[in-house]
Amino acid sequence: MRSFDKTIQRRMNQNSKIALSFDMEDWYHTPAITGSSFSMYPSVDNFFENWKDKYDCLSDGFYFLIDLLKKHDVRATFFIVADIIDRYPHIIQTLKKSNHEIACHSLHHTSGINTKTKQPFQAPEVWERELILAKQKIEIAFDVKVTGYRAPSAYVGKWMIKLLEKNGFLYDSSIAFNSIYNKTDVRLKNIPSFPYRINTNDLSNINSDSSIVELPWSYGKAGPLTVPGGGAFFYRVFGNTYFNVLLNQCLTRGDTMFYLHPLDLSTDPIPVKNNIARPMYWLNKGNKTRKMFEKFLIRHKDKIVTCGEVYTRFKNLN
Repeated sequence: MRSFDKTIQRRMNQNSKIALSFDMEDWYHTPAITGSSFSMYPSVDNFFENWKDKYDCLSDGFYFLIDLLKKHDVRATFFIVADIIDRYPHIIQTLKKSNHEIACHSLHHTSGINTKTKQPFQAPEVWERELILAKQKIEIAFDVKVTGYRAPSAYVGKWMIKLLEKNGFLYDSSIAFNSIYNKTDVRLKNIPSFPYRINTNDLSNINSDSSIVELPWSYGKAGPLTVPGGGAFFYRVFGNTYFNVLLNQCLTRGDTMFYLHPLDLSTDPIPVKNNIARPMYWLNKGNKTRKMFEKFLIRHKDKIVTCGEVYTRFKNLN
C-alpha cells in the first residue's frame, strides 16, 4: 500500500482537528507501582492483596474533568483500563450516561513489552487473552462496540498490531515518536504526526500492511530534534505555551492528538511517592494543571474532536 497521499494531507491541513483523549487509570496502575519490569508490585492483583489503605485517587480528578468537559461542551475519548469497572462503579455509571467515546486501555495496565529490553514482557498469547477480556468487559459495561486501543504507558511491540486487527480494533493511539525516548521494539523513523495506516514491520506509514489506523502522539520540531508531545507528564511540566506551539506545528501537517489522565487533575495526594523510579512523575498534578487545562480547552475548543471522529475523517479521505 502507498504512503499517506500528499494531496489528502493538504486537504486535511485546511481544517485539522485535535483528538482529545483521557487514559482512565489510577496511581497504582503506573509502571512504577504495577505492571512493568521495574514495578514495586508485580501485578494489580498483587497490589490489592497487600495494600490495605485508601487507593482511590481517580474519582476526584475524574469528576472535575467530566464537569469541565460538560461546561465547555467538549466531547472526548476515554481509554478505559478494564479493571476499574469493578472498583469504580460510580465512575462507570457517570461515563455511561455521557456522550463521550469509550475505548480500550488494556485489562490491568500491564506493559506488553519490557521497558528496557523491548522484548515481550507478556507472552503474546497472554497479552492477546487479556486484550480480549478487556474489550469484552468494557463493551458489556458500557453497551458499546469498542474499536480504539491505547497501549499501557505507550509501550508498543510491532507484534501487537496484527492482534489488534484480528480482534476487531480499527485504530490505535500509542506511538510516541521523538528524539528523546522510544517505547517500541523497532527503530522508529519519520513517523508522521497525523493519522496513517500502519506497517507491522516498522510501525511506519510506508508500505502499510494492516487495516489498523495509527493516531500517533503529537510532537514538535526544534532544529534537528523531534521533541515529545502527547500530553500528560510533558503537559504538566511544560504547560500551555509549549503545547500551543507544538500543536500548531502538528495542525499544519494534519489531524493530531492530545491526552491527559484524570489523575493529572486530581488534588488527592498520591499514597506512595515514586521517589526511586520516577522522582518527578507527579510534578504539577492537581490545581495547577486544572487551571492550565481549562485555558487549553477554551483556546482549542473549536478544533477538539474524539479519536473516533479523527479515525472517520481519515477513512473518508482514503
